[in-house]
Amino acid sequence: MKTYRILGILWLLFCGYGCFNFLRDLLALPGTTGLWPVWFVLAGFCLLDLAGIVASIFLYRGARWARWFIGLYAVFTVLSGIAYMVMARSLHTYTVCIGASVCVFATMSVVLLLLPKHEPVA
Repeated sequence: MKTYRILGILWLLFCGYGCFNFLRDLLALPGTTGLWPVWFVLAGFCLLDLAGIVASIFLYRGARWARWFIGLYAVFTVLSGIAYMVMARSLHTYTVCIGASVCVFATMSVVLLLLPKHEPVA
């Protein structure tokens, strides 16, 4: 149970930081008509991060559905991190370190969240 609480707090911080960045990017976009697809993609990611914040709060409280949601969100994070590293032309050391650490964190979260929960017997 303590593992889920720690993961809930870490994913709350991660999703909160992502939501803040997406909102900042949304507000920085100019109001031209050619950027509507970009706006909808950023708004969708922001809503996904808001759902991650809600799920991480329920993960802290021990809800089973939150384990599955955060696990799927972690898989999405790993796949998008790998896609970013593959598609980026110039990879700087800082970008690779941050992307790799996020991918490792998300992968370990998937392993810890989707393993069956065993309660001690005695």
